[in-house]
Amino acid sequence: MLKEDIHKAFETVRPDEDAKKRMLKNIRSCIPPDSAGKEKKMIKKYTKRSLRVAVVLAAVLIMTMAVCAAGFLRLKNLSIGKEKIEDETHQEQEVDMISLSGYADSPEHQACVEWNKFLEEYDADDAILSSIGNSPTGLEEEYGEYLCYTQEMADKIDEICETYQLSKLKGFQIAESYEELCSLAQTGDFFGNPSKNVKLEDYGGYVYADGSFHIEGNAILSGESLCTTDYQIIRSMKGTFHPAMLNVWDMDQYREWTYRTGNGEELLLANSSTKALIIAEREKSFVVVNLLGNIMSGNFDVSDEMLQNLAETFDFSAIP
Repeated sequence: MLKEDIHKAFETVRPDEDAKKRMLKNIRSCIPPDSAGKEKKMIKKYTKRSLRVAVVLAAVLIMTMAVCAAGFLRLKNLSIGKEKIEDETHQEQEVDMISLSGYADSPEHQACVEWNKFLEEYDADDAILSSIGNSPTGLEEEYGEYLCYTQEMADKIDEICETYQLSKLKGFQIAESYEELCSLAQTGDFFGNPSKNVKLEDYGGYVYADGSFHIEGNAILSGESLCTTDYQIIRSMKGTFHPAMLNVWDMDQYREWTYRTGNGEELLLANSSTKALIIAEREKSFVVVNLLGNIMSGNFDVSDEMLQNLAETFDFSAIP
């Protein structure tokens, strides 16, 4: 999605101007700055830097599968390796990256690993990208969700989908309202457990034809103190090649625990000084709630109690 496409999308959704700016900042925060200033170049950097992962060694994969089978699921079971990024002070840091489409023994996770290994090696000097510039490639309609700009890339996507028996993402659509998103994604009302300790607001989101979606919003959480945090909800449908990933900084700094909600849904909760996560594996999909803290102020003060209260507010049973 190019910069002008993002702005067009935000002009069609319901949120007010402050909410749009906040949501736009969240989306653009995952795209590294581009000194050349070209849209195609920025897209290439996003693909190769934000979606690049280390190859999962066979021994590590076997160990991970054994851990998953034993029921001790943690962030390390979502790991797709290390990534070097440039922080806000322009210093290079090595961070942990996780998959948002499934645990390490799933075909969706394995597809992401293979695709990103390909990206790491393909067009390493950006020569092909530079020759294309901003010209249309004819691949946008079928492969646009993968930031694909050559036939070789398209062929690799097709090969991955065939190998892991997955479908391609398609049918991107901005949802005009939360109710429309639920209808398009074929879910129930997953904001359906109101709480005196949590106030939720959604800014808007988008959905794909298979039901995968992305929502941005804001939550006010109360406990020993009051906390405001921006959040994202990412749903990846099983059976779809959805190469979504997330920078979690240092995985070893998280407090992680299995939490069972009042209606019996088992979740993985993870909290740190910079980010918190609620992770739910559903029958047909994989859902991650990513708490970003207060984007505008830069504060993050979500306590473990607040995280559990927020987990209770979402009705994950309404998401197949």
